[in-house]
Amino acid sequence: MSKKERIKLEIDVLKALMLAFLTALFGIFGFCVLNYSRIDWIQALFIVLGVIFACILLYAFSKRIYKILKQIEELE
Repeated sequence: MSKKERIKLEIDVLKALMLAFLTALFGIFGFCVLNYSRIDWIQALFIVLGVIFACILLYAFSKRIYKILKQIEELE
C-alpha cells in the first residue's frame, strides 16, 4: 500500500466517523425535541456533555482531515 492510498483510506475512515457523530448529534436533538417536558437535570447535564463531546470530536476530525489534505498536496 502506497503512502497516498493509506492517507486516502485514513480520510475515508475519518469521514465515516464524522458521519456517525453527526448522526449522534441529530439523535440527541431528536430526543430533546420529543422529551423536552420530561428531561430532568441529570439528563440535561448528560445531553449537554454529549453535545460538547460530539462537537469537539467533529472539530478534531475535520482539523485532521484538513492536515491530511495538506500532506496530499505536498506529495503531488
